[in-house]
Amino acid sequence: MEYLNIILTESALELVPDTLKTKSRSNNHTFLDKSYHSHLMKNLDNIDKRGRPDIVHMSSLSITSTPLYLEKQIKFYIHTISDYVIDFNFGVRLPKSYHRFIGLLEKLFFNYVNDEKSDPLINIYESSFSELITDIKSDHVVGLSRQGETLSSNYLSDTIINSSHPTLLIGGFSHGTFSKNVLGCVDDLISLGNFNLESHTACSRIIYEIEKQNPNFS
Repeated sequence: MEYLNIILTESALELVPDTLKTKSRSNNHTFLDKSYHSHLMKNLDNIDKRGRPDIVHMSSLSITSTPLYLEKQIKFYIHTISDYVIDFNFGVRLPKSYHRFIGLLEKLFFNYVNDEKSDPLINIYESSFSELITDIKSDHVVGLSRQGETLSSNYLSDTIINSSHPTLLIGGFSHGTFSKNVLGCVDDLISLGNFNLESHTACSRIIYEIEKQNPNFS
């Protein structure tokens, strides 16, 4: 394995929809957040995958704090429910403070929408999930899901470690499973067990298992 792509997939991160802005008393919030907008979200589609930027923050820190990431063997992407992709250069460190993290993303979206110069280490663009997978040119795409086969050490060594650029999909939402569009791009579904793990826990556990099995990792 040269490096591992990790995509925080269908993440619950999106700009407050224009239809809600006029109704919201919290106009100072850039991103849809159930903590502030729950009373406005009742009629939104796909509500279980929306309004949880805190999940994106915790999961991003869980990924970027691991030895595998710090050794620049993880290429990290956030794919949002509204089909934006945030592409991080190898080894980019993210703010541990939630408010600083959200401030960073707000600036990224502001610069993108206003066609201004963005952060040279973090790229943002619009892309469907299938387009992202095509661009990555991964040789094997694995999704984490309770509906998958239980993860084994043989699977890790034979399928993930022995691939050149495998891609791991971890849901960036609170409930539910991957959409049909995402599942159509997946080669295998694997499960970390019977527990319904939160996204940030799943990130930490799967990376640790890969680190243990990777002979090139020191």
